[in-house]
Amino acid sequence: MRAPLAAAALVALGVLLMANPLFLPVSVGEADPAYTHTVRSVTAGSSVGLDAPTDEGLDDSNAVVAYADLDPAARAAFDRARDAPEGAFGVESSDERVDSLSYPTDPTLGDGLLIVELDGERYEFWTRTVEREPGAVVAQRVVLQPVAFLGGFLAVVAGAAVGLRERLGEG
Repeated sequence: MRAPLAAAALVALGVLLMANPLFLPVSVGEADPAYTHTVRSVTAGSSVGLDAPTDEGLDDSNAVVAYADLDPAARAAFDRARDAPEGAFGVESSDERVDSLSYPTDPTLGDGLLIVELDGERYEFWTRTVEREPGAVVAQRVVLQPVAFLGGFLAVVAGAAVGLRERLGEG
């Protein structure tokens, strides 16, 4: 009589552990924002749909900003991103952001996306806020949830094995 109870308990425990994303806390704290700056050349396949150096695709003649017209801090951020190996850099603190630039989570032309013209070439200059999850949430999703799921799966298999062993009369 103990074997069916043990099998049922193992299966129930396994199902609970496998369903762990439903009951484990998802957010343990506030999101940790980072602020990114990205520069890439404007090409026919770019997100703004421009063919440099023409204005096709632009519905606002003020959408192209001359490099010299950028605020000195914005020019420094543009240069730093353009010179970076990946064409981007990020900062952790809101104090390190450039005051003259906006940092939306979903940039649009004129708000987090500027077309900068420098030496006859045009560049997309993206500034955005990226919401990162706290380390505890990342650890939970990367370590705890997969381990709990695997443990639950093994508990279900063990429960089935105990149940089958009892049913086949080997217990």
